[in-house]
Amino acid sequence: MIFIPILAIDSPGLILLFLILFFGLIALITFILRRFIPGLKEKSGRVNEQVAVQQELDRVLEPITDEKVLAEFEKVEQQTKDDK
Repeated sequence: MIFIPILAIDSPGLILLFLILFFGLIALITFILRRFIPGLKEKSGRVNEQVAVQQELDRVLEPITDEKVLAEFEKVEQQTKDDK
């Protein structure tokens, strides 16, 4: 009985088989968990890209609170409107 594990370790084919079975078992467990546990299910439906981009911009960008900077922006906007 002690010699059986030693023979399995020496054979590259059995090592490959054990690796395939091990990762196959992990994939099967993952599939079953994602199928039956509601929190792990994939979200269905497509995301509107424009809404996603706007949400990301709102999350990242900060509003301008400095009055001097706001005045400069308004001045530049007026100049661009006058040029058109």
